Amino acid sequence: MKKVCTGISMKETDRYAIGEWKIPGILLMEAAARAVSEEVLKRADKRDRVLVLCGVGKNGGDGFATARLLKQNGINVRVFCLESPDRLQGDARTEYEMLSAYKIPLIRPDQVYVLENMIIQSDWIVDSFFGIGLTRNVEGIVRQLILRVNEAHDKNGVHVVSVDIPSGIHPDNGKVMGCAVHADVTVTFSTLKAGLLLYPGRDYAGQIIVANIGIPSGIPPLERTKWFTIDQEDAAELLPHRYRRSHKGTYGRLVVAAGCKNMTGAAALSAKAAYRVGTGLVDVMIPKTVRSVIQSLLPEAIITPYEIIRENVDHGSMVDPQDLGTVRESIAIASAVLMGPGWSQVPYVVELMGHILDTIPEEMPIVLDADALNILSSHEELAQKVRDHGGRTILTPHLGEASRLLKRPVSEIAEDPVTAVQDLVERFNASVALKDAMTLVGSPDGRLYFNRTGNHGMATAGSGDVLAGVIGGLAAEGLEPFEAAYLGVYLHGAAGDQEALIKGQYGLTASDILDGIHVEKLTGLPIDNK
Repeated sequence: MKKVCTGISMKETDRYAIGEWKIPGILLMEAAARAVSEEVLKRADKRDRVLVLCGVGKNGGDGFATARLLKQNGINVRVFCLESPDRLQGDARTEYEMLSAYKIPLIRPDQVYVLENMIIQSDWIVDSFFGIGLTRNVEGIVRQLILRVNEAHDKNGVHVVSVDIPSGIHPDNGKVMGCAVHADVTVTFSTLKAGLLLYPGRDYAGQIIVANIGIPSGIPPLERTKWFTIDQEDAAELLPHRYRRSHKGTYGRLVVAAGCKNMTGAAALSAKAAYRVGTGLVDVMIPKTVRSVIQSLLPEAIITPYEIIRENVDHGSMVDPQDLGTVRESIAIASAVLMGPGWSQVPYVVELMGHILDTIPEEMPIVLDADALNILSSHEELAQKVRDHGGRTILTPHLGEASRLLKRPVSEIAEDPVTAVQDLVERFNASVALKDAMTLVGSPDGRLYFNRTGNHGMATAGSGDVLAGVIGGLAAEGLEPFEAAYLGVYLHGAAGDQEALIKGQYGLTASDILDGIHVEKLTGLPIDNK
């Protein structure tokens, strides 16, 4: 697993490395500059002109050192320092003072009129104005220069490399602080920063390179960080174990309570997705009127049908009491339950959801998606049942559903998804996967997962039904709810990425995403045929 830091936690890490573990700060600065210069040298031609824009803090020091290393490698480089060198301190001042020995041209703060033309005439710009310490909006001359950099990038094809984080992006939430640099590449140090992953910061960062600058693993401030992301290797290690000698009962039984007369496809997508991640048995709980549809769409499914009757006009349609007994029997032998995809919000569904929540054993994982979430948002008695389930529930809302659950505008949730996830976790005592371009998964113990797989082609009908089935299937196979949620999100996005390479993103469908769920291929595991 890879840690994801805030600006504060990264600053604490730097202070600890230098103050407690006695690692000279200038060694870290040199390593950072080496990483940035290597990325520029990989891409730039020897004839290219490079302009390094430096602030007065440590980020500026990284820029000065980068300029020196580029010069040593034969690159035509110039340096601009945002303010008077007299304001430089410590390692940044040391790096600045070395520049004259290498005959690197320096542009003074009062030469901005020269600098603006130089920006346009450059082939590469290294942005080291601000690092992770920015806490206020960018204004004045810096704003003017950043806008000019972006104009040169967009209109003149000037390449931009940002140091640690694009200047103007908040390191914790990805917000644009007045204006921000549009980078082609961002070289960040030691760990990913949350602001590089959350939108709009992610759009400004370009390709993200995480460089090891020599901060030892196990350093306490990083060890305390509960935010993280995973890659293919991590996903492979998280997968439920498979045995050569096994049977369908070995790999769990998922009950999928989903679908209605006009939305049978959602139930089929969820059930098939659970099978695709290795679930041994999937039991689809569906109205009797659409039983034949599910059986034709997914012959592998077990069906628990129920009759819908109308007891009286005021109460609305109900589930046949005899069939509720069958529902209880199905739940009793399940290992996880998924509710909601294509369910609708009619009275019989509300009754059925309450009955299932009353029936589920305390230790059994529950996944609530789609209409189950909408019902939850308007029925406090059901919300209390979820809270009482001991943290073994997984909620999978998109922004609109989260808005209804939290009684807040969608815009507020989109602007601060981290807080929204944390509030949902606290409100419902559940793991929460907040579905967005950057899906976040929160846990009752404070862990927060940032997902880096997926693409805009997955913004399509049925995609969420597939995700719910993947998560439900992994939970049925024995993964803890939070692990099932974030591994499911990773695999779902990776499947979408794989299929987008074949079919493109514009026309991607939920069925395509299903086709992409080949667990061994997505996690790099060999297929064991021995």
